[in-house]
Amino acid sequence: MAVRKLEESNRLFAVEVDMENRSPEDIARDAALQINALFDRLIKEQEEKDDQNTV
Repeated sequence: MAVRKLEESNRLFAVEVDMENRSPEDIARDAALQINALFDRLIKEQEEKDDQNTV
């Protein structure tokens, strides 16, 4: 499992989930957790940029 940037783009990400011998529910849960973590990271980065711009 991994979230990574594609083609050096700041807006395109890929979520990789191991699907072998796993239930659809487990696959969906792992993908959802990764997407949630990605959004948390992007929000944190944006807040840091906003803080730098207000100083």
